[in-house]
Amino acid sequence: MIPNAENDPGPDRDDGGVPLSDGILDRMVEAIHQRHGFDVVALDMSSVPLTMEVFLLCTAANRIQARAIADHVERTARETGMRPHHVEGYDDGSWILIDFVDLVIHVFLPETRRYYGLEMLWSDLPRIVFEDAGPGGQPEDGAAPPEGTDDGR
Repeated sequence: MIPNAENDPGPDRDDGGVPLSDGILDRMVEAIHQRHGFDVVALDMSSVPLTMEVFLLCTAANRIQARAIADHVERTARETGMRPHHVEGYDDGSWILIDFVDLVIHVFLPETRRYYGLEMLWSDLPRIVFEDAGPGGQPEDGAAPPEGTDDGR
């Protein structure tokens, strides 16, 4: 299930569990925001008979930014002792998948994210929609949810 730093299902959450420890998900979201990734959504994959617990999806404006997000996420993960099991799509940059086994991070270009529609494919799963970050990688106060996504309310 999808964790958060306080282990508290807040207003944008519709789950209640905590399998990933030490605020790892929150650190990865912060790393994405620090490189200006947007439309960040976590999908709780724990009820699906696959190996991962959480899909974390985000969007980058271009391929250079997608690679910068992937690099920063990997660097941040290594600081916590996590190592990626597998990385795909880095050279192309339109969909970069970073597999940490329990957590799989997807960095998309907008058109690639729309085309594959993972949120629609897994629309019945609990999710968290994170606020987009403002300057400095911090969430903007009163930011509207990304268009076309469920804000969980």
